[in-house]
Amino acid sequence: MRAKEIGTVHIGGRLTVDDVAAVARHKARVEFTQEYEDRVVACRKLVDKFSNEERVVYGITTGLGDNVDKYVGREERAAFQRNTVLSHAASVGEPHNEECVRAIMLVLIQHLGSGYTGIRLETVETLRQLLNAGVVPYAPSHGSVGYLGVEAHVALTLIGEGRAWYGGELLDGAAALRRAGIQPVVLEAKEGLSLVSGTTSTTALASLAVYDAVSLAKTADVSGSMSLEVLKGTVKAMDKRLMDVRPHPNQGATAANIRNILRDSEIQKKYDDHRVQDALSLRCMPQLHGAAKKLIRDSLETIETELNSSVDNPLLFETQDGAGIALMGCNADGAYAGTASDAICIGIANLAKIAERRLDRLVNHHVSELPPFLSSSPGVNNGFMIPQYTASGIMGELRLKAHPATVDNVPTCALQEDYVSMGYNAAYKAYSCADLAKYIFAIEIMCATQAQDFFESLKPSSATAAVRRIVREKAPFVDLDRNMHGDMEYIAGLVRDGGIVDAVESQIGPLLF
Repeated sequence: MRAKEIGTVHIGGRLTVDDVAAVARHKARVEFTQEYEDRVVACRKLVDKFSNEERVVYGITTGLGDNVDKYVGREERAAFQRNTVLSHAASVGEPHNEECVRAIMLVLIQHLGSGYTGIRLETVETLRQLLNAGVVPYAPSHGSVGYLGVEAHVALTLIGEGRAWYGGELLDGAAALRRAGIQPVVLEAKEGLSLVSGTTSTTALASLAVYDAVSLAKTADVSGSMSLEVLKGTVKAMDKRLMDVRPHPNQGATAANIRNILRDSEIQKKYDDHRVQDALSLRCMPQLHGAAKKLIRDSLETIETELNSSVDNPLLFETQDGAGIALMGCNADGAYAGTASDAICIGIANLAKIAERRLDRLVNHHVSELPPFLSSSPGVNNGFMIPQYTASGIMGELRLKAHPATVDNVPTCALQEDYVSMGYNAAYKAYSCADLAKYIFAIEIMCATQAQDFFESLKPSSATAAVRRIVREKAPFVDLDRNMHGDMEYIAGLVRDGGIVDAVESQIGPLLF
Protein backbone atom coordinates (compact mmCIF):
# COMPACT_ATOMS: atom_id res chain seq x y z
CA MET A 1 0.00 0.00 0.00
CA ARG A 2 1.31 3.41 -0.96
CA ALA A 3 -1.54 5.75 -0.07
CA LYS A 4 0.92 8.50 0.81
CA GLU A 5 1.81 8.81 -2.89
CA ILE A 6 -1.79 9.60 -3.93
CA GLY A 7 -2.36 13.32 -4.51
CA THR A 8 -6.09 13.32 -5.32
CA VAL A 9 -8.84 10.81 -4.62
CA HIS A 10 -11.77 10.88 -7.04
CA ILE A 11 -15.12 9.88 -5.56
CA GLY A 12 -17.54 8.12 -7.86
CA GLY A 13 -15.99 4.73 -8.48
CA ARG A 14 -14.73 2.04 -6.15
CA LEU A 15 -13.10 3.37 -2.98
CA THR A 16 -10.31 1.42 -1.23
CA VAL A 17 -8.77 1.57 2.22
CA ASP A 18 -5.69 3.00 0.50
CA ASP A 19 -7.86 5.92 -0.61
CA VAL A 20 -9.16 6.39 2.93
CA ALA A 21 -5.61 6.49 4.30
CA ALA A 22 -4.54 8.87 1.52
CA VAL A 23 -7.22 11.40 2.47
CA ALA A 24 -7.31 10.84 6.22
CA ARG A 25 -3.61 10.52 6.96
CA HIS A 26 -1.80 12.04 4.00
CA LYS A 27 -4.21 14.90 3.19
CA ALA A 28 -4.97 13.93 -0.40
CA ARG A 29 -7.57 16.18 -2.02
CA VAL A 30 -11.05 14.92 -2.76
CA GLU A 31 -12.80 15.51 -6.07
CA PHE A 32 -16.15 14.27 -7.41
CA THR A 33 -16.59 12.53 -10.73
CA GLN A 34 -19.43 13.57 -13.00
CA GLU A 35 -21.03 10.17 -12.42
CA TYR A 36 -21.09 10.86 -8.66
CA GLU A 37 -22.74 14.24 -9.10
CA ASP A 38 -25.31 12.92 -11.58
CA ARG A 39 -26.50 10.08 -9.36
CA VAL A 40 -26.76 12.34 -6.30
CA VAL A 41 -28.89 14.85 -8.20
CA ALA A 42 -31.08 12.11 -9.69
CA CYS A 43 -31.84 10.48 -6.35
CA ARG A 44 -32.60 13.79 -4.66
CA LYS A 45 -35.59 14.18 -6.97
CA LEU A 46 -37.19 11.17 -5.26
CA VAL A 47 -37.00 12.85 -1.84
CA ASP A 48 -38.68 15.95 -3.21
CA LYS A 49 -41.31 13.82 -4.92
CA PHE A 50 -42.12 11.80 -1.79
CA SER A 51 -42.23 14.94 0.35
CA ASN A 52 -44.53 16.78 -2.05
CA GLU A 53 -46.85 13.76 -2.26
CA GLU A 54 -46.95 13.48 1.54
CA ARG A 55 -46.01 9.85 1.11
CA VAL A 56 -45.36 7.97 4.35
CA VAL A 57 -41.58 7.54 4.34
CA TYR A 58 -39.47 7.03 7.45
CA GLY A 59 -37.42 10.10 8.30
CA ILE A 60 -39.08 12.29 5.65
CA THR A 61 -42.70 12.49 6.77
CA THR A 62 -42.33 10.48 10.00
CA GLY A 63 -40.36 10.78 13.19
CA LEU A 64 -37.39 8.57 14.05
CA GLY A 65 -37.03 5.39 16.08
CA ASP A 66 -39.99 4.80 18.33
CA ASN A 67 -41.47 8.06 16.96
CA VAL A 68 -41.99 6.33 13.62
CA ASP A 69 -45.77 6.69 14.00
CA LYS A 70 -45.54 10.47 14.45
CA TYR A 71 -46.29 12.61 11.37
CA VAL A 72 -43.90 15.44 10.45
CA GLY A 73 -45.66 18.21 8.55
CA ARG A 74 -44.25 20.00 5.51
CA GLU A 75 -43.52 23.20 7.41
CA GLU A 76 -41.63 21.27 10.12
CA ARG A 77 -39.36 19.15 7.94
CA ALA A 78 -36.35 21.43 7.71
CA ALA A 79 -36.42 22.07 11.47
CA PHE A 80 -36.85 18.32 12.05
CA GLN A 81 -33.67 17.54 10.11
CA ARG A 82 -31.71 20.19 12.01
CA ASN A 83 -33.12 18.85 15.28
CA THR A 84 -31.99 15.37 14.29
CA VAL A 85 -28.38 16.53 14.04
CA LEU A 86 -28.55 18.58 17.24
CA SER A 87 -30.19 15.84 19.32
CA HIS A 88 -27.99 13.03 18.03
CA ALA A 89 -24.72 14.84 18.81
CA ALA A 90 -24.44 13.06 22.14
CA SER A 91 -21.02 11.40 22.02
CA VAL A 92 -18.76 12.14 24.98
CA GLY A 93 -15.17 12.03 26.13
CA GLU A 94 -11.94 12.82 24.33
CA PRO A 95 -12.29 13.77 20.66
CA HIS A 96 -11.17 11.62 17.78
CA ASN A 97 -7.84 12.62 16.30
CA GLU A 98 -7.63 14.40 12.97
CA GLU A 99 -7.11 11.37 10.76
CA CYS A 100 -10.09 9.54 12.25
CA VAL A 101 -12.39 12.52 11.71
CA ARG A 102 -11.14 12.97 8.15
CA ALA A 103 -11.74 9.28 7.48
CA ILE A 104 -15.29 9.60 8.81
CA MET A 105 -15.93 12.63 6.60
CA LEU A 106 -14.63 10.84 3.51
CA VAL A 107 -16.67 7.70 4.14
CA LEU A 108 -19.72 9.89 4.80
CA ILE A 109 -19.24 11.48 1.37
CA GLN A 110 -18.82 8.04 -0.21
CA HIS A 111 -21.88 6.50 1.44
CA LEU A 112 -24.15 9.51 0.96
CA GLY A 113 -23.27 9.67 -2.72
CA SER A 114 -24.20 6.08 -3.51
CA GLY A 115 -27.24 7.26 -5.43
CA TYR A 116 -29.84 5.82 -3.07
CA THR A 117 -29.84 8.18 -0.07
CA GLY A 118 -31.45 11.32 -1.44
CA ILE A 119 -28.82 13.73 -0.14
CA ARG A 120 -28.46 17.06 -1.96
CA LEU A 121 -25.34 17.70 -4.00
CA GLU A 122 -24.85 20.99 -2.11
CA THR A 123 -24.55 19.10 1.16
CA VAL A 124 -21.90 16.59 0.08
CA GLU A 125 -20.10 19.38 -1.78
CA THR A 126 -19.80 21.30 1.49
CA LEU A 127 -18.43 18.21 3.20
CA ARG A 128 -15.86 17.95 0.42
CA GLN A 129 -14.91 21.60 0.93
CA LEU A 130 -14.41 20.98 4.66
CA LEU A 131 -12.03 18.12 3.93
CA ASN A 132 -10.01 19.98 1.33
CA ALA A 133 -9.82 23.13 3.49
CA GLY A 134 -8.59 21.23 6.53
CA VAL A 135 -11.59 21.94 8.76
CA VAL A 136 -11.74 19.14 11.36
CA PRO A 137 -14.97 18.82 13.38
CA TYR A 138 -14.69 18.14 17.12
CA ALA A 139 -16.14 14.63 17.44
CA PRO A 140 -16.10 12.98 20.90
CA SER A 141 -15.16 9.34 20.61
CA HIS A 142 -17.32 7.49 23.15
CA GLY A 143 -20.97 6.48 23.27
CA SER A 144 -21.84 4.90 19.92
CA VAL A 145 -23.64 1.58 19.49
CA GLY A 146 -22.70 1.50 15.82
CA TYR A 147 -23.69 4.87 14.34
CA LEU A 148 -25.44 8.21 15.07
CA GLY A 149 -23.45 10.09 17.72
CA VAL A 150 -20.02 10.62 16.20
CA GLU A 151 -21.52 11.33 12.79
CA ALA A 152 -23.83 13.94 14.31
CA HIS A 153 -20.89 15.84 15.79
CA VAL A 154 -19.34 15.96 12.32
CA ALA A 155 -22.66 17.18 10.92
CA LEU A 156 -22.78 19.96 13.53
CA THR A 157 -19.89 21.72 11.84
CA LEU A 158 -21.62 21.33 8.50
CA ILE A 159 -24.54 23.42 9.74
CA GLY A 160 -22.36 25.92 11.58
CA GLU A 161 -22.79 24.45 15.05
CA GLY A 162 -20.53 22.52 17.41
CA ARG A 163 -16.79 23.04 17.32
CA ALA A 164 -14.01 22.43 14.82
CA TRP A 165 -10.28 22.88 14.37
CA TYR A 166 -9.04 25.15 11.65
CA GLY A 167 -5.48 26.36 11.27
CA GLY A 168 -4.52 24.60 14.48
CA GLU A 169 -7.14 26.44 16.54
CA LEU A 170 -10.30 25.02 18.10
CA LEU A 171 -13.22 27.30 17.18
CA ASP A 172 -16.97 27.19 17.28
CA GLY A 173 -18.38 25.67 14.11
CA ALA A 174 -19.63 28.92 12.59
CA ALA A 175 -16.28 30.66 13.12
CA ALA A 176 -14.36 27.73 11.60
CA LEU A 177 -16.55 27.89 8.49
CA ARG A 178 -16.15 31.65 8.19
CA ARG A 179 -12.38 31.48 8.39
CA ALA A 180 -12.34 28.73 5.77
CA GLY A 181 -14.68 30.71 3.53
CA ILE A 182 -17.38 28.02 3.58
CA GLN A 183 -21.10 28.65 3.92
CA PRO A 184 -23.03 26.49 6.43
CA VAL A 185 -25.65 24.11 5.07
CA VAL A 186 -29.36 24.55 5.71
CA LEU A 187 -30.62 20.98 5.84
CA GLU A 188 -33.68 19.90 3.92
CA ALA A 189 -35.91 16.81 4.01
CA LYS A 190 -34.14 13.55 4.98
CA GLU A 191 -30.65 15.09 5.12
CA GLY A 192 -30.25 15.18 8.88
CA LEU A 193 -31.20 11.52 9.09
CA SER A 194 -28.85 10.54 6.26
CA LEU A 195 -25.94 12.38 7.87
CA VAL A 196 -26.23 10.42 11.12
CA SER A 197 -27.41 7.07 9.79
CA GLY A 198 -25.36 4.26 8.29
CA THR A 199 -22.08 2.57 9.16
CA THR A 200 -19.94 5.63 8.51
CA SER A 201 -17.79 5.90 11.63
CA THR A 202 -17.51 2.13 12.00
CA THR A 203 -16.37 1.70 8.40
CA ALA A 204 -14.00 4.65 8.57
CA LEU A 205 -12.17 3.49 11.70
CA ALA A 206 -12.13 -0.09 10.42
CA SER A 207 -10.59 1.13 7.15
CA LEU A 208 -7.70 2.78 8.96
CA ALA A 209 -7.31 -0.25 11.23
CA VAL A 210 -7.10 -2.76 8.40
CA TYR A 211 -4.79 -0.50 6.40
CA ASP A 212 -2.39 -0.50 9.34
CA ALA A 213 -2.94 -4.21 10.02
CA VAL A 214 -1.74 -5.13 6.53
CA SER A 215 1.40 -3.08 7.08
CA LEU A 216 1.92 -4.64 10.52
CA ALA A 217 1.60 -8.13 9.07
CA LYS A 218 4.35 -7.42 6.55
CA THR A 219 6.46 -5.80 9.27
CA ALA A 220 6.01 -8.92 11.41
CA ASP A 221 7.70 -10.99 8.70
CA VAL A 222 10.60 -8.52 8.73
CA SER A 223 11.01 -8.33 12.50
CA GLY A 224 10.63 -12.10 12.80
CA SER A 225 13.29 -12.66 10.14
CA MET A 226 15.66 -10.33 11.98
CA SER A 227 15.16 -12.28 15.20
CA LEU A 228 15.58 -15.64 13.47
CA GLU A 229 18.83 -14.41 11.96
CA VAL A 230 20.51 -13.17 15.17
CA LEU A 231 19.16 -16.04 17.29
CA LYS A 232 21.03 -18.45 15.00
CA GLY A 233 17.83 -20.00 13.73
CA THR A 234 17.27 -22.22 10.72
CA VAL A 235 15.20 -21.50 7.64
CA LYS A 236 14.56 -25.20 7.19
CA ALA A 237 11.25 -24.70 8.99
CA MET A 238 10.35 -22.36 6.11
CA ASP A 239 11.07 -24.96 3.41
CA LYS A 240 8.64 -24.74 0.52
CA ARG A 241 8.01 -28.49 0.69
CA LEU A 242 6.61 -28.11 4.20
CA MET A 243 4.37 -25.30 3.03
CA ASP A 244 3.11 -27.14 -0.03
CA VAL A 245 1.69 -30.04 1.97
CA ARG A 246 -0.31 -27.62 4.13
CA PRO A 247 -1.34 -25.28 1.32
CA HIS A 248 -2.74 -22.28 3.14
CA PRO A 249 -1.73 -19.41 0.82
CA ASN A 250 -0.83 -16.97 3.62
CA GLN A 251 1.38 -19.56 5.31
CA GLY A 252 3.31 -20.20 2.11
CA ALA A 253 3.65 -16.49 1.43
CA THR A 254 5.05 -15.87 4.90
CA ALA A 255 7.64 -18.62 4.55
CA ALA A 256 8.63 -17.25 1.14
CA ASN A 257 9.05 -13.78 2.63
CA ILE A 258 11.32 -15.06 5.38
CA ARG A 259 13.42 -17.12 2.97
CA ASN A 260 13.73 -14.13 0.67
CA ILE A 261 14.61 -11.68 3.45
CA LEU A 262 17.42 -13.94 4.70
CA ARG A 263 18.58 -15.35 1.36
CA ASP A 264 22.03 -13.70 1.44
CA SER A 265 22.66 -13.66 5.20
CA GLU A 266 26.10 -14.88 6.22
CA ILE A 267 24.86 -15.18 9.80
CA GLN A 268 21.96 -17.42 8.85
CA LYS A 269 24.01 -19.61 6.53
CA LYS A 270 26.68 -20.23 9.18
CA TYR A 271 24.15 -21.28 11.81
CA ASP A 272 21.54 -23.05 9.67
CA ASP A 273 22.40 -26.39 11.34
CA HIS A 274 23.15 -24.90 14.75
CA ARG A 275 20.27 -26.76 16.45
CA VAL A 276 17.87 -29.51 15.51
CA GLN A 277 14.87 -27.21 15.64
CA ASP A 278 14.04 -23.78 16.99
CA ALA A 279 11.52 -22.66 19.56
CA LEU A 280 8.00 -22.23 18.29
CA SER A 281 8.18 -18.44 18.23
CA LEU A 282 10.76 -18.84 15.45
CA ARG A 283 9.72 -22.11 13.87
CA CYS A 284 6.00 -21.37 13.73
CA MET A 285 6.10 -17.97 12.04
CA PRO A 286 4.63 -19.16 8.71
CA GLN A 287 1.76 -20.86 10.47
CA LEU A 288 0.78 -18.15 12.95
CA HIS A 289 1.61 -15.18 10.76
CA GLY A 290 -0.30 -16.89 7.96
CA ALA A 291 -3.41 -17.46 10.07
CA ALA A 292 -3.38 -13.85 11.27
CA LYS A 293 -2.93 -12.58 7.73
CA LYS A 294 -5.94 -14.58 6.59
CA LEU A 295 -8.10 -12.88 9.20
CA ILE A 296 -6.76 -9.50 8.12
CA ARG A 297 -7.21 -10.21 4.40
CA ASP A 298 -10.76 -11.46 4.91
CA SER A 299 -11.50 -8.34 6.94
CA LEU A 300 -10.01 -6.15 4.23
CA GLU A 301 -12.38 -7.63 1.66
CA THR A 302 -15.38 -7.11 3.97
CA ILE A 303 -14.47 -3.51 4.79
CA GLU A 304 -13.90 -2.55 1.17
CA THR A 305 -17.30 -4.00 0.30
CA GLU A 306 -18.78 -1.88 3.07
CA LEU A 307 -16.96 1.19 1.75
CA ASN A 308 -18.73 0.72 -1.55
CA SER A 309 -22.20 0.02 -0.19
CA SER A 310 -25.32 2.08 0.37
CA VAL A 311 -25.99 1.99 4.11
CA ASP A 312 -28.68 4.58 4.81
CA ASN A 313 -32.25 3.88 5.94
CA PRO A 314 -34.50 4.30 4.09
CA LEU A 315 -32.96 3.78 0.65
CA LEU A 316 -34.66 5.22 -2.41
CA PHE A 317 -35.07 3.45 -5.73
CA GLU A 318 -36.49 4.46 -9.07
CA THR A 319 -39.25 2.30 -10.52
CA GLN A 320 -40.36 1.65 -14.07
CA ASP A 321 -43.63 3.52 -13.55
CA GLY A 322 -41.75 6.61 -12.36
CA ALA A 323 -43.35 6.55 -8.91
CA GLY A 324 -40.18 5.53 -7.09
CA ILE A 325 -40.07 3.58 -3.85
CA ALA A 326 -38.54 4.03 -0.40
CA LEU A 327 -37.47 0.79 1.23
CA MET A 328 -37.11 0.73 4.98
CA GLY A 329 -34.59 -1.91 6.02
CA CYS A 330 -31.35 -2.16 7.94
CA ASN A 331 -28.37 -1.64 5.68
CA ALA A 332 -27.30 0.79 8.42
CA ASP A 333 -26.38 -2.17 10.62
CA GLY A 334 -22.68 -2.33 11.52
CA ALA A 335 -22.25 -6.09 11.91
CA TYR A 336 -20.08 -6.57 8.81
CA ALA A 337 -17.52 -3.87 9.57
CA GLY A 338 -17.82 -4.63 13.29
CA THR A 339 -17.13 -8.35 13.12
CA ALA A 340 -14.34 -7.68 10.62
CA SER A 341 -12.86 -5.27 13.16
CA ASP A 342 -13.07 -7.87 15.92
CA ALA A 343 -11.20 -10.25 13.61
CA ILE A 344 -8.54 -7.59 12.97
CA CYS A 345 -7.99 -7.30 16.72
CA ILE A 346 -7.51 -11.07 16.99
CA GLY A 347 -5.15 -11.10 14.02
CA ILE A 348 -3.03 -8.24 15.35
CA ALA A 349 -2.92 -9.71 18.86
CA ASN A 350 -1.67 -13.02 17.48
CA LEU A 351 1.06 -11.35 15.43
CA ALA A 352 2.06 -9.34 18.49
CA LYS A 353 2.09 -12.23 20.95
CA ILE A 354 4.60 -14.25 18.94
CA ALA A 355 6.72 -11.14 18.34
CA GLU A 356 6.83 -10.45 22.07
CA ARG A 357 8.08 -14.01 22.67
CA ARG A 358 10.79 -13.57 20.06
CA LEU A 359 12.00 -10.30 21.54
CA ASP A 360 12.05 -11.92 24.97
CA ARG A 361 14.40 -14.54 23.58
CA LEU A 362 16.62 -11.78 22.21
CA VAL A 363 17.20 -10.29 25.66
CA ASN A 364 17.27 -13.60 27.58
CA HIS A 365 20.88 -14.84 27.58
CA HIS A 366 19.75 -18.24 28.86
CA VAL A 367 18.40 -19.03 25.39
CA SER A 368 19.82 -16.37 23.07
CA GLU A 369 23.57 -17.07 23.16
CA LEU A 370 23.86 -13.28 23.18
CA PRO A 371 25.04 -10.96 26.00
CA PRO A 372 22.52 -10.57 28.84
CA PHE A 373 19.87 -8.03 27.83
CA LEU A 374 21.99 -7.26 24.76
CA SER A 375 24.34 -5.13 26.86
CA SER A 376 28.05 -5.05 26.06
CA SER A 377 28.72 -4.44 29.75
CA PRO A 378 25.91 -6.10 31.74
CA GLY A 379 25.59 -5.79 35.50
CA VAL A 380 25.96 -2.08 36.05
CA ASN A 381 23.97 -1.60 32.83
CA ASN A 382 20.45 -2.98 32.36
CA GLY A 383 20.56 -2.91 28.59
CA PHE A 384 17.29 -3.86 26.92
CA MET A 385 15.76 -5.46 29.99
CA ILE A 386 12.89 -3.01 30.41
CA PRO A 387 11.72 -2.54 26.81
CA GLN A 388 10.60 -6.17 27.01
CA TYR A 389 8.48 -5.18 30.01
CA THR A 390 6.94 -2.48 27.83
CA ALA A 391 6.09 -5.02 25.17
CA SER A 392 4.57 -7.32 27.78
CA GLY A 393 2.41 -4.51 29.15
CA ILE A 394 1.18 -3.60 25.68
CA MET A 395 0.50 -7.26 24.98
CA GLY A 396 -1.76 -7.28 28.03
CA GLU A 397 -3.73 -4.39 26.56
CA LEU A 398 -4.01 -6.15 23.21
CA ARG A 399 -5.37 -9.29 24.84
CA LEU A 400 -8.13 -7.25 26.45
CA LYS A 401 -8.95 -5.52 23.18
CA ALA A 402 -9.04 -8.83 21.31
CA HIS A 403 -12.23 -9.76 23.16
CA PRO A 404 -15.03 -9.29 20.59
CA ALA A 405 -17.25 -6.24 20.98
CA THR A 406 -19.93 -7.35 18.55
CA VAL A 407 -21.24 -10.14 20.79
CA ASP A 408 -22.55 -7.44 23.15
CA ASN A 409 -26.10 -6.08 23.00
CA VAL A 410 -27.88 -3.28 24.88
CA PRO A 411 -31.36 -2.43 23.50
CA THR A 412 -32.08 1.22 22.66
CA CYS A 413 -34.89 3.49 21.46
CA ALA A 414 -37.72 2.05 23.57
CA LEU A 415 -37.07 -1.41 22.07
CA GLN A 416 -37.47 -0.19 18.48
CA GLU A 417 -33.77 -1.00 18.27
CA ASP A 418 -33.76 -4.08 20.48
CA TYR A 419 -30.62 -5.33 18.76
CA VAL A 420 -27.56 -3.15 18.08
CA SER A 421 -24.33 -4.20 16.39
CA MET A 422 -21.78 -2.53 18.69
CA GLY A 423 -19.70 -2.40 15.51
CA TYR A 424 -18.36 1.04 16.40
CA ASN A 425 -16.73 -0.25 19.59
CA ALA A 426 -15.12 -3.04 17.58
CA ALA A 427 -13.75 -0.64 14.97
CA TYR A 428 -12.54 1.84 17.59
CA LYS A 429 -10.55 -0.83 19.41
CA ALA A 430 -9.22 -2.26 16.14
CA TYR A 431 -7.79 1.16 15.32
CA SER A 432 -6.31 1.28 18.83
CA CYS A 433 -4.89 -2.25 18.50
CA ALA A 434 -3.00 -1.32 15.35
CA ASP A 435 -1.62 1.79 17.01
CA LEU A 436 -0.46 -0.10 20.10
CA ALA A 437 0.94 -3.16 18.34
CA LYS A 438 3.44 -1.12 16.35
CA TYR A 439 5.47 -0.70 19.53
CA ILE A 440 5.94 -4.44 19.99
CA PHE A 441 7.35 -4.83 16.48
CA ALA A 442 9.44 -1.69 16.97
CA ILE A 443 10.97 -3.10 20.14
CA GLU A 444 11.70 -6.42 18.45
CA ILE A 445 13.40 -4.57 15.58
CA MET A 446 15.34 -2.40 18.04
CA CYS A 447 16.60 -5.47 19.92
CA ALA A 448 17.41 -7.43 16.74
CA THR A 449 19.34 -4.45 15.40
CA GLN A 450 21.37 -4.29 18.62
CA ALA A 451 22.04 -8.03 18.34
CA GLN A 452 23.33 -7.66 14.75
CA ASP A 453 26.19 -5.56 16.07
CA PHE A 454 27.52 -8.53 18.06
CA PHE A 455 28.17 -10.44 14.80
CA GLU A 456 31.13 -8.36 13.70
CA SER A 457 32.72 -10.94 11.40
CA LEU A 458 29.51 -12.08 9.69
CA LYS A 459 27.28 -9.97 7.47
CA PRO A 460 23.53 -9.89 7.95
CA SER A 461 21.30 -10.15 4.90
CA SER A 462 21.07 -7.15 2.64
CA ALA A 463 17.41 -6.76 3.66
CA THR A 464 17.97 -6.79 7.41
CA ALA A 465 21.05 -4.61 6.98
CA ALA A 466 18.84 -2.05 5.22
CA VAL A 467 16.57 -2.04 8.24
CA ARG A 468 19.57 -1.63 10.52
CA ARG A 469 20.75 1.40 8.53
CA ILE A 470 17.44 3.22 8.80
CA VAL A 471 17.13 2.36 12.50
CA ARG A 472 20.66 3.59 13.23
CA GLU A 473 19.92 6.97 11.67
CA LYS A 474 18.32 8.03 14.97
CA ALA A 475 18.75 5.06 17.32
CA PRO A 476 22.46 4.37 17.87
CA PHE A 477 24.00 1.30 19.46
CA VAL A 478 23.32 1.16 23.20
CA ASP A 479 26.61 0.70 25.05
CA LEU A 480 25.94 2.39 28.38
CA ASP A 481 22.39 2.72 29.71
CA ARG A 482 20.43 5.70 28.39
CA ASN A 483 16.85 6.70 27.88
CA MET A 484 15.53 4.64 24.94
CA HIS A 485 12.05 6.15 24.77
CA GLY A 486 12.98 8.24 21.75
CA ASP A 487 14.46 5.20 20.00
CA MET A 488 11.24 3.22 20.45
CA GLU A 489 9.04 6.09 19.26
CA TYR A 490 11.26 6.64 16.23
CA ILE A 491 11.20 2.99 15.18
CA ALA A 492 7.46 2.77 15.90
CA GLY A 493 7.02 5.69 13.52
CA LEU A 494 8.94 3.77 10.86
CA VAL A 495 6.65 0.80 11.42
CA ARG A 496 3.49 2.91 11.16
CA ASP A 497 4.57 4.86 8.09
CA GLY A 498 5.86 1.79 6.24
CA GLY A 499 9.53 2.74 6.46
CA ILE A 500 10.61 -0.70 7.69
CA VAL A 501 8.79 -2.50 4.89
CA ASP A 502 10.08 0.02 2.34
CA ALA A 503 13.68 -0.61 3.45
CA VAL A 504 13.31 -4.36 2.94
CA GLU A 505 11.44 -4.09 -0.34
CA SER A 506 14.16 -1.81 -1.70
CA GLN A 507 16.47 -4.84 -1.46
CA ILE A 508 14.28 -7.83 -2.35
CA GLY A 509 11.18 -6.50 -4.05
CA PRO A 510 7.58 -6.56 -2.79
CA LEU A 511 6.76 -8.71 0.21
CA LEU A 512 3.96 -11.20 -0.33
CA PHE A 513 0.70 -10.80 1.58
